[in-house]
Amino acid sequence: MTDVRHGTAGDDSALQKMAELIPGYIGYRERERRRDDDRLLRNHLVKLLDATRAKAEHIMRQLGTSDLQLVGKIGALQRRLTALRDRVDHAGYGYTGFFDAVKIDTEQLERMYDYDMSLMSPIADMDDTVSQIGEAEADDCADLLNQLSERMDVFAQMLDNRDEAVRELTFGEQ
Repeated sequence: MTDVRHGTAGDDSALQKMAELIPGYIGYRERERRRDDDRLLRNHLVKLLDATRAKAEHIMRQLGTSDLQLVGKIGALQRRLTALRDRVDHAGYGYTGFFDAVKIDTEQLERMYDYDMSLMSPIADMDDTVSQIGEAEADDCADLLNQLSERMDVFAQMLDNRDEAVRELTFGEQ
């Protein structure tokens, strides 16, 4: 996915120009734009995770009942993928509204967005591993399932780090 920062900009109507005369409005609008950019990026991450989860589900259906232990492990990892997907979908924005006492500067928001962009790499790694599981012989699946679990651990840690950064930005050092 390409960088969508400021991809939501573009309303230069007369009303918009008038609103910009209000003190503080431009900064508020910029934060709102960043919020929209963040939401677009997170929606993309959710779609990537959904595709990986669907691929794992397809592999489970292909296996049928031929290897119940393997199906069970893939099912558990699929549920974990769902939980990770939900965390991304419902993650905090890392910004504050117009009337909030705490304001987050644009540089901090840029760093948060860059971090969110970096989340695509471990998702791609997980997706690659799921693809390898689908193509592997039964004997090789255990190692690949362990590898997938480790990659999910890395991704979960990245989400934990993101959550902590949002808390620090929003509420200061805890």
